[in-house]
Amino acid sequence: MKTEVKVGIFFFLGLFILLIIFEFITEIPIFTREYSFKTYFKSVGELKEGNPVKLSGVEVGKISKINIADGKIEVDFKVKKGTPVKSDSVAVIKLTSLLGTSYINLTFGSPESPLAQPGSVLQSEEPADVSEILAKVESTVSSIESVFSENSEKIGSILNGLDSVLAGAARGEGTLGKLIKDDSLYNEARDTLANLNEISKDINQGKGTLGKLVKDESLYNETKSTMANLGELTKRLNNAEGTFGKLLKDDTLYNEATEAATSLNSILKKIDKGEGTIGKLVSDDSLYYDAKNAVKKVERAVDTQEDLAPLTTIGTAFGILTVF
Repeated sequence: MKTEVKVGIFFFLGLFILLIIFEFITEIPIFTREYSFKTYFKSVGELKEGNPVKLSGVEVGKISKINIADGKIEVDFKVKKGTPVKSDSVAVIKLTSLLGTSYINLTFGSPESPLAQPGSVLQSEEPADVSEILAKVESTVSSIESVFSENSEKIGSILNGLDSVLAGAARGEGTLGKLIKDDSLYNEARDTLANLNEISKDINQGKGTLGKLVKDESLYNETKSTMANLGELTKRLNNAEGTFGKLLKDDTLYNEATEAATSLNSILKKIDKGEGTIGKLVSDDSLYYDAKNAVKKVERAVDTQEDLAPLTTIGTAFGILTVF
């Protein structure tokens, strides 16, 4: 084999090996196509260069540089090609745990928002201060410890009482003990559920009033027919058909009633003023006094007649005797 052929074979073999190596070593920036973005924070905590960048929890890149710029922290990061970073995506610093690694998490953004251009600045959301959170947690724990230490005797007494109650319940004492030990409540509940199940079966089979209401469509059909009739009646009333329709739509009765009320009001005013026969009867007192005097005369005549009745009777008898 000629030397040139050997050299060519080794060259292509070496090139093939290099391609395989470049395929697996994707961390080399030259052979990995990535998009760069920036964002700014007031504080980044323990965020470091090389920490991961995630899109809703899925790792898509790395933090490439962290700088101080104009009173803020500038964070440069790169994401893989094809990562759907939107122009309104928000960068947030998160922790894998309270003592874990910090990373930047990107939100998806709104569906109608366009993709962010490489090199653009993304919005950011300030992270929670871990030291402040830990200080609050420590303060809370200290407060709890203080409460327990100050009320240790009361807590011990409560625990002893609770232990006594639980022991009594375990022996079947008291209401709680009976609920735990006595099976009657369970049996009653089981019987009740069995009865409910039986009732449900009867209803499902159309038995009883409720079953007929559930299964029989006649009530529904009657209701539907009634509603249709009501709709037709309402339509006829709205079209001024029939007596009620005319009462609703025709103003004649209203006008006549108004005129009658006006006339009646005029008559009442005249009567109140003493005009006409009824007015005189209402306003003039002479008729009242005449009637009163006539009644008195009648009463006197009746009294006189009652007084003369015995004499009249004797005179009549005497006249009869004279005749005979």
